[in-house]
Amino acid sequence: MAYRSFPVVTFSAPGYLPVDGLQVGTLPWLLALFRSVWFPAWLFAGWRGERPRGRPAWPAAVLMVLVLLRWEHEGMSRRACVKQALTDLRWRAALGVPIGTRPPSERTLRDFERFLRQRHPSTGVRRYLLLHEHVVRQCCSQGNLAKTAVYAMDSTPQWCYGAVLDTVRLLGDGLRALGRQWARESHRSLSEVAAQWDLPLLLHKSTKGAYPVDWRCPEARTAVLSDLVRHVLQATQWVRRHVESVRSSMRKSLLRKCRHLLRVITNDLETDEQGDLEVAQRVAADRLISLTDPQARHGHKTQHHRFNGFKVHLLGDLVSGLLVSLSVTPGNQHDATQTNRLIQRAQALCQQLEQVLADTAYGGARQRYLVKALYGVELVSPPPSAAAPRQGRLGRKDIQVDFKTGSATCANGITTTDRRLIWSSDHGVRVPLLQWDKRDCDACPLQAQCRGPSRQGLRVLLHPYEQELRAARAAWQTPQVQQRYRLRAQAERLVRLVTGHGGRRARQWGLGAAQLQAHAIATTWNLGMLAKMVAVSPDRPAAQTVC
Repeated sequence: MAYRSFPVVTFSAPGYLPVDGLQVGTLPWLLALFRSVWFPAWLFAGWRGERPRGRPAWPAAVLMVLVLLRWEHEGMSRRACVKQALTDLRWRAALGVPIGTRPPSERTLRDFERFLRQRHPSTGVRRYLLLHEHVVRQCCSQGNLAKTAVYAMDSTPQWCYGAVLDTVRLLGDGLRALGRQWARESHRSLSEVAAQWDLPLLLHKSTKGAYPVDWRCPEARTAVLSDLVRHVLQATQWVRRHVESVRSSMRKSLLRKCRHLLRVITNDLETDEQGDLEVAQRVAADRLISLTDPQARHGHKTQHHRFNGFKVHLLGDLVSGLLVSLSVTPGNQHDATQTNRLIQRAQALCQQLEQVLADTAYGGARQRYLVKALYGVELVSPPPSAAAPRQGRLGRKDIQVDFKTGSATCANGITTTDRRLIWSSDHGVRVPLLQWDKRDCDACPLQAQCRGPSRQGLRVLLHPYEQELRAARAAWQTPQVQQRYRLRAQAERLVRLVTGHGGRRARQWGLGAAQLQAHAIATTWNLGMLAKMVAVSPDRPAAQTVC
């Protein structure tokens, strides 16, 4: 194989370092002695080091150590990571690189991280996810997972790496980026492209610098927006018409930039009463906020706390701190959308998963039903509160529903079996409608509190998962459930494990890079806990310092 090889005994081996160079039970100690144990070769099948020809390549296990050491503390850039590996003896020992030999370059590290984001040829799963699950299994086998494990889910914002721009700069900077790429791919100068497109904006350093207007003037802003939209339509049409003239590997990138520019026009602009363009004063469902990081979105952690970027969802054990499963989504994704994925992965790794603590975002009746039916897991979270009735009126909680027979009894003790299904636009499905006879309601002494001014019989529209919703609200009132839920406050500790190691801000563009970053941080933390367990274990595996 074309792997790089070094002598087993070197000056950077643990035995030749100072006593405090590699402390027993730390992550560098674990990686230096047991690198091949935790990183088997099948995880990195397809890495270029397996090729029989070509220059010697760095072993995948050595590069994996460098990726993990990058996130050992608060995270660092790839350049700083390589510089640290050049001078830090602990890192050299963990990598197995002798003194006098240069560590892997920044380009090699970037190529390996791109390799980790690819799917494994045998399983079809992302390689970083396979590695994370492998480490979690090793932690469970070593006893890191407590027998009295308490599982909890939570999410936290992750700021995107790309620049978040306003509408004018999205259009202007997007045009300039499209023009620069077209000039590069068509082997022309930027001045030629600017003259061909009749777009002097391409030659300016900034969008707003190309339009020296008073931005406080509505008429000036309208004129700039109209000019930008006209140029966007002309430029995108030109690129689409002549895209076959550039190399095939870059056509998709050019067309993607065109789609992004047209999407900004659709989502961010509207016409006023005079027919002039203006920035829409509304919320778009999936608004593009960055052209350099187009998968980032506006998100809301709370009603008043807004962020730009992604959202990290995690599930872990509150007792041991083991991060079992993670997922990263755009910032506008609701927390509950990742519940099934997190629980499914965690249950495949930890067979004793039967209960998960979560906050109100995960407490919907439908979500509870699906998790219980599919995985047999109970969600302990505050259920959605019932709408409070008007003052002096009766609410839905005063109506008793028999779900076995389909009947219902009102507050006056009158039972009805008039039940039919009607379409609900709020839930997107057909829901049960219960109706009482008008004559019974006319003679009822509670009619003023029940049906109010309506002259028809009482009508009650049930929730699609009314039975699960009522059961959750009843269970929430018990002291046992509320005492158990108090442990969920410790889920902030799991969040801190990710954000404290550099997970608060993405270090690269794109959702795939954010996924790799979050899983690398979780793997680093789990291996750190594993190192402490192995250090005190009487049957630790034999040291293997050569990959």
